[in-house]
Amino acid sequence: MNRTFLVGIAFALIGQFSASYAESQSVSGTAVLYDPGGVTVVAPTPITGTYNTDTQHITIDPWVFFGFAVDSQIDLLSPGSYTFPGVLPINVGSGQLGGFITTTWAGNIIPHGIVWDVIPYTGGQHFEPIDSDGDGIPGQKMISGPFVGFTFVYEFDAGAPAPSIDVSINVTGGVNQQCNETGGTHIELTSTVDLNGGAELASIDWTVDGDVAGSGASITPFLSLGSHSISVTATGVSGIYDTASTNVNVFDTVKPDLAIEVVDTRTGQAVTSINGSGVSFLEVRLNSTDVCDSDVDVAGAFKPVYAVIGGEVIKIQGNNGDVTLPTTALEVSATATDNSGNEQLDQLVLPISK
Repeated sequence: MNRTFLVGIAFALIGQFSASYAESQSVSGTAVLYDPGGVTVVAPTPITGTYNTDTQHITIDPWVFFGFAVDSQIDLLSPGSYTFPGVLPINVGSGQLGGFITTTWAGNIIPHGIVWDVIPYTGGQHFEPIDSDGDGIPGQKMISGPFVGFTFVYEFDAGAPAPSIDVSINVTGGVNQQCNETGGTHIELTSTVDLNGGAELASIDWTVDGDVAGSGASITPFLSLGSHSISVTATGVSGIYDTASTNVNVFDTVKPDLAIEVVDTRTGQAVTSINGSGVSFLEVRLNSTDVCDSDVDVAGAFKPVYAVIGGEVIKIQGNNGDVTLPTTALEVSATATDNSGNEQLDQLVLPISK
């Protein structure tokens, strides 16, 4: 079938999609190139162009790929089946438009096809590419030119920009934070919402680790030690929405506080030395606190100490399994360990006076 005849048929039938729009509309969207396995070779690249609703022709403004300008001309096709040289059959269904695209790049003229779902909105229409050749990749793979097996896709809005919502998350203090309360910390999460194309905001909803965490522009949830998944969804009055996600990690690297105190139980006063000629009643107190852990594990040891010099003879006296050693001081040592494994060591030596 002659291409000119096909395009003429398309002009007659496509009017149902464009009758309510101006003769010339601006086009804005993205171009993407996939390899035969569906891997993105060209990430979504912004494109602009012009849609002539009278001739049903779209001109994509030149953009650059690997140092060479890409120039694409698109003839729109109404519902039906079409064949063109060097292109897979183009089958356009109800509510869709097809495109026969002629792309010039680096001296090559590359024919390829595409089918879009056409989604009208106030002031324009969105062209959403579909997988028209059944290979699991949006668009239709090329069978001629320098990129055989690759898929070249244009997705765009024609007319006024489509209503859209973009939302992002700001974590006050950053996504990695030190625990500053028992078991975790309160963290302020704030959303930033951009409304485009006349979109109107209806709600902002938050989740933490998949559970509902609140609504509104910001929340301040308590996050326990560990990693947490944060998501926020901004929804428009028309039902359009956008979701942003991030991970926040709460950690504890601060050692517990630890203090050793020896108290004379008769007076309740702390002592710093012992009178060896009398009888002392001592209580050892191991005091530990931690910002993040309310139940720190504390362990201590108590042992006698005897100062020696070289050549000194030490008298050790045994009696029925007991051993008596000379002692010049008593030493108390302790270790405090919190739930995150942070350890604090302390030591106290009590001299024994004669």
